[in-house]
Amino acid sequence: MSTVSGLTADQKAQFDEQGYFIIDEFLTLEEVDGVRNEIATIMDRYPDVPEELVQIEPAVGRGEITPDRVELGVRKLFRMARHNDFFRALAFHPKMVGIAETLVGPDVSLFQSMLLMKPPHFGGQKIWHQDNAYFRLEPNDVFGFWIACDDATLENGCMHVIAGSHRSGIGDHGGVADDYGLISPPSVEDAVACEMKAGDALIFHGEIYHFTPPNTTGQRRRALQYHYAAPHCRSSSDSPFPPFTAEVIISGVGAEGL
Repeated sequence: MSTVSGLTADQKAQFDEQGYFIIDEFLTLEEVDGVRNEIATIMDRYPDVPEELVQIEPAVGRGEITPDRVELGVRKLFRMARHNDFFRALAFHPKMVGIAETLVGPDVSLFQSMLLMKPPHFGGQKIWHQDNAYFRLEPNDVFGFWIACDDATLENGCMHVIAGSHRSGIGDHGGVADDYGLISPPSVEDAVACEMKAGDALIFHGEIYHFTPPNTTGQRRRALQYHYAAPHCRSSSDSPFPPFTAEVIISGVGAEGL
């Protein structure tokens, strides 16, 4: 694949100052349908899939809720690019690679891939946090794409961010697993709610404060999240988690093929 270069000056300035920006119609609806179809293909094989790939909503896992089908009880797909050829190939999408090379330089790794599924009616919130509080990458040359695979609204759990918070370093975090988050979270009233159409992309710094509320609707709210970083980034020695390693080296030194 050839690379589509760069960002506009306004997009780069907004990223530097506010820590995020949105690109409308980043993926075509055909590409979004491809993502949805691949989710269904993975779930058709479940549970005959790698253990880390599919994470079930806690209420479903506890037997408190029984969804109509297994896919509607999934909280997230995790590290898909490590386990699935479709999502590995998607990591090389020229639009994403072009932006990554602009933001972190010519050497780029896909650091982590996830699909945040937020099922209808009971999809839980993701509390306020910073992604690099999990990664603890030094330097913090890491950012994420959050690509809506369904329309994302206030009611079904769109992303909320605190503009400019990425410039304050990593705040104190506590908790475990998906409840690991900021000990002193900001107020939702201070946040920007990023309502998006399917195919739109939010590009956000790895240290911006963000959260998503629960899904209280009958509509799904799936979002593809890929984090890219410079391959020279390493987890700090004081990280509360085991060191993270890249899923795929995308471009530059040590680049892998599709």
